[in-house]
Amino acid sequence: MKIAIVDDERPARNELTYLIRQCMPEAEIVEADCASKLMQILETERFDALFVDIDLGGENGTTLASMIRGIQPEALIVFATAYGEYAVRAFELAATDYLLKPFDLERVAKTVERLRKNVRPENQDLEINKLMVSTGTAFLLLDVLEILYIETENRACRIHTRDGSYLQNEPLGSYEAKLKDKRFFRIHKSFLVNLEYVREMVIFGNNSYGLRLNGSSAVLPIGRTQLKEFRKLF
Repeated sequence: MKIAIVDDERPARNELTYLIRQCMPEAEIVEADCASKLMQILETERFDALFVDIDLGGENGTTLASMIRGIQPEALIVFATAYGEYAVRAFELAATDYLLKPFDLERVAKTVERLRKNVRPENQDLEINKLMVSTGTAFLLLDVLEILYIETENRACRIHTRDGSYLQNEPLGSYEAKLKDKRFFRIHKSFLVNLEYVREMVIFGNNSYGLRLNGSSAVLPIGRTQLKEFRKLF
């Protein structure tokens, strides 16, 4: 199980990490000391569960939990806090559990057992080849095979197809995770491409390369660190 702990106090993070490992030695645990740090991590990593403090040094953990829900809706959320008055809000956010500080092993063990029962095993994931995108006035179920590439645009992403494009308020890392088994490859920090549409690799700029895709006139840059791995695919 992959777990994130978000707390602005290092001793609290260390204690919770220690207690979780006593109950689940195989757990992969990632720590973050603030909301912005976690949001950066969520761009490239997915979690089964997140332990979130309510008071993050002036930032509200319930607001962060709502953001997590939008990015990784399948992740389980546990509020781990010194404040008991947020239990109703935790219920509204469908939190799996509510841990009060100071933590103790017996109570953490119950939470871990609850996570084990509720986390969805990978082999139970449904094979769905559709991606839901917002058009501004409705939600469209887009066939994954129709997507040429996805690029970052400001703090959002734009999904390109042969017939048009769709601006979505999600980070590129979220789409990379959703499409990791669909023949998509992140050629650059700002571009995720459908390998089925790759037509040619061309010299692009100063000693660098770019891709041309069937159905698009754009030339997409390949990052230097991704180039070697990309060439191994073909």
